[in-house]
Amino acid sequence: MNRASSVVAMGSVLLLTASGPVWAQLKGHYIPGFTGVGNGTQPPPSITFAVPFYVYQTDTIKDDNGNTVGVHPKITVAFYGVSAIVVTNAKLLGANYGFQAVPVAAIRSRIEARSFDVPGSFAFTDITVAPLWLGWHKPRADFVAGWSIFFPTGHWELGGSDNAGLGMYSNVFQGGTTVNLDDRHAWTTSALATYEVHSHKRDSDIRAGDILTLEGGTGRSFYKKVEGTPLPQVTTVGVAYYGQFKVTSDRGTGPIADELLAGLKDRVFGIGGEVNVFLPKPKLVLGARVIPEFGARNRTQCVTVLITVGYQAKLLVKAP
Repeated sequence: MNRASSVVAMGSVLLLTASGPVWAQLKGHYIPGFTGVGNGTQPPPSITFAVPFYVYQTDTIKDDNGNTVGVHPKITVAFYGVSAIVVTNAKLLGANYGFQAVPVAAIRSRIEARSFDVPGSFAFTDITVAPLWLGWHKPRADFVAGWSIFFPTGHWELGGSDNAGLGMYSNVFQGGTTVNLDDRHAWTTSALATYEVHSHKRDSDIRAGDILTLEGGTGRSFYKKVEGTPLPQVTTVGVAYYGQFKVTSDRGTGPIADELLAGLKDRVFGIGGEVNVFLPKPKLVLGARVIPEFGARNRTQCVTVLITVGYQAKLLVKAP
């Protein structure tokens, strides 16, 4: 039930760089907080379509010492996408083989360069495809591993004030697990690691450093029998967390690069709440996650809000 919100993370894009005198860092395509409780589990064989809506409202930038820098107007970054999520019955290395794609994605108010003065209208942004997504199911734990690539389909130009994309390719590698804490699979705890590697930005030698994101959650699921369907209604309530860290420094030369890159590395942490509901008759997956941030360095700090609506178009589970 909470799987749709975790897989649509592949479709998220955001760039937060410097503003005012603080040296904030170039960001990658993967936004922390797009997955949470149960993110180490692949759903059963099925075809699902999902639409995430992400909101990040901020007026706070932290420097390398964690101090708030400058006075800035409040700006709201928003993102939505359309995701296709497929898990098959085919086996690879003992795991179910799956794949994902986000062919349509748009962002509003991408924060870039040294200013919060950015356009407030939605524009098409970079898209992503995950050609490899593997899921293992064991009695006490599940495991996932995958690879995806982001394509620079959104508008981007060096120093531009209306950029909707990042102007670079990104390879994203993931691995995670969900551990069942009781025999009924009511209580679970999960963790997912995401490592992101980037190409140079278009028509420049600027390159964002590698980024590591750790996220997951602990939750309790409640099951309710629904007449007319073999599947129960499932409601999951839990605590979600994340931490995102720049592993290698941003690189580049030239006047614009000199303004953006200072050899520092950013980081941020977040912890908050999550609720997910699976409704078997309409085949809907609904999710909401709210995660306040703390401990930011060389980047913005605020609250991540994610609302997800998913539709399970077809169940592909083989009959016993």
